[in-house]
Amino acid sequence: MNYLEFDVPETLKKRVAEFISNVTHAPLLSIPAFIILNFFLLDWINFILISGICVFFAALLPVGILIFWTKSIKKDEVDLPKKEDRHYPFLIVIGSYFIGTVFLFALNAPPITTCLMFCYFSNTLIVFFINLYWKISVHSMGVAGPSTALFFTFSYYGLILALLIPLVMWSRVYLNRHTMAQVIAGASLGFILTGIQIKILYEFLFNTNFDIFPFLWVIYAFIGPALVLSIAGYLNINGIKDGYTRKFFHFIGFISIVIFLHYAPFGASISFIASGILYVAISCFSGKGFLWLEGMKRKSDAPYEIFYVILPMVSTILGLCVAWVFLGHPYVEIGMLCVAIGDAIAEPVGVTLGKHKYFVHSLVGHPSQRSWEGSLAVMITCGLIVFLATNNVIVSLLISLILAYIEAVSPRGTDNFTICIAAALMVYCWTSIPLIL
Repeated sequence: MNYLEFDVPETLKKRVAEFISNVTHAPLLSIPAFIILNFFLLDWINFILISGICVFFAALLPVGILIFWTKSIKKDEVDLPKKEDRHYPFLIVIGSYFIGTVFLFALNAPPITTCLMFCYFSNTLIVFFINLYWKISVHSMGVAGPSTALFFTFSYYGLILALLIPLVMWSRVYLNRHTMAQVIAGASLGFILTGIQIKILYEFLFNTNFDIFPFLWVIYAFIGPALVLSIAGYLNINGIKDGYTRKFFHFIGFISIVIFLHYAPFGASISFIASGILYVAISCFSGKGFLWLEGMKRKSDAPYEIFYVILPMVSTILGLCVAWVFLGHPYVEIGMLCVAIGDAIAEPVGVTLGKHKYFVHSLVGHPSQRSWEGSLAVMITCGLIVFLATNNVIVSLLISLILAYIEAVSPRGTDNFTICIAAALMVYCWTSIPLIL
């Protein structure tokens, strides 16, 4: 078997998925979340007292209740796959979270610690009512909730825990514990409900105001890629050609990067890029048949579909990093826009209108086929983008011709790098000429 096929054995995937699922139960993740919060906010004596209360009411008691309940109803899985089996354990766990909140408030625990315990109570209460009709993912919510508290306390450093969200989503779907909609809804509610409650509680109980605007970027950074990949995959399995679904993901992804680079805080941009890389990596690890990968791969790339998902991602990261570090704003955004719009439009145009074909070298597999119509679309769209940046028709025409040529000769999967760097560098050189002269 060729190593470029990236065919991971199903037994290994299942072991990894089960491990992730087992160690990311909401009560278990509450332990490091509360300990980290209390460690930086309390002295040693209060740290031991408050952390002990947190661990007991948020983790030990709920886990004990779940284990006792599963044994009493003769179930082998603490997950309780059937939503009907979750009603009574939820109610008891909700009571545990509520008592923990009362203790923390009475002992003047750090506000964020008390707020997080209250959010465990209120979020689980909301999940209880949702669970009466729909089995939303508690695992996903159990990662997003404490990640929100850590973000409000430690800014973007607190989002390290949130990197578990793509892993948890994948593991729960792969093990058939949830649908994709259920895991995305769980993570989204975890972020939104916890963020709203912390802001309200801080304003009314502790007279402190949180700026919620940076948090909105965080929500999209970790939920957006899952939504886009899921939509692309859904369209593909329902008959939309992979030339369209692949470029749908490509277009939304690059446009999102540009928007983050231009408007979002630096930490939010890094979080979005890291999250996106992780989503793509997990999709490739899961392999053919998984929803996220189906929206990105091309059948014509067989048997190297996954390789030609990884290569463009690596090309994108390299192009983004090089342009960002050496050229900076706004040139990296121009390069990303040319890739997002110019390169993204070439394949759909080629699929629908491409009559005049030519072949391009591929690093592995058979040569790639492109069309003159697609290359013309690259030239026109890139020319418009460059014109908006330079306000010079002749320069825009010249640069767009060069970019169309670069796109035409770049080996398959590398044009995300070559177009980004070429566009950013040529616009940078043009705008620097008056300074040099």
